[in-house]
Amino acid sequence: MIRWSFIELDEVRSTQEVARGLAAEGAPEGTTVVAKSQVSGTGRLGRRWLSPEGGLYLSFVLRPGQIAHPELATIVSTTAVAEGIEKSTGLAPTIRWPNDVILSGKKLAGVIAEAQASGGVVSSIVVGIGVDCNRRSADLQSLGGEATTVEDELGRPVAIPEVMHSILGSFSVLYARWAAGEDVREEWTRRVATLGKQVLVKLKTEENPFSCTATALEDDGSLSVSLAGRARVIRAEDLEWLREQS
Repeated sequence: MIRWSFIELDEVRSTQEVARGLAAEGAPEGTTVVAKSQVSGTGRLGRRWLSPEGGLYLSFVLRPGQIAHPELATIVSTTAVAEGIEKSTGLAPTIRWPNDVILSGKKLAGVIAEAQASGGVVSSIVVGIGVDCNRRSADLQSLGGEATTVEDELGRPVAIPEVMHSILGSFSVLYARWAAGEDVREEWTRRVATLGKQVLVKLKTEENPFSCTATALEDDGSLSVSLAGRARVIRAEDLEWLREQS
């Protein structure tokens, strides 16, 4: 199991930025940076993550070694976030592939995982997590009404440390199973609400988005889709955005 150690800060540019620096300096697995707010929080593809006080913002260092499919770090982490929120709040969020935690059809949390390699081996993975906790969704108008918060969903504020430790506990268990070579696909497959839905996909490599049906998750966490009756596999690193249509 992971031995967590915490660096607690008030305001930072980005917990991910701080944790990346610590990882480069040799920080051990489980080193976790937690901040009350971020001034330059980012998600996938450098998209801005609004991070005022009242949310949960953390990044932690992993040292996976020869772990199979290190690219699974994103979906494993996102699954742990959904499970940890459920255990600590009673809410039942789902996952919009590849890295969004969704509740009531709106984004509640997001995950980013960045790997560093040396000599063909992944030397570290830094996982960043942001959860909208004790804020009101009315404060998130810049997201076009597509976000929600734990406070809005519960009708009351939540203890942020409790949510954090629940997420890290869920992650620690799932990570240990993954590192041991166990097949943990069932855990994430049952939480990925994207499966079976019609989705609009925009890839970095293609000018126009296309509509398809999400059908399954591959062993490496890629999304299998059906496009005009033909199977196609979409890798998370090739995705610009995905929107559910039904």
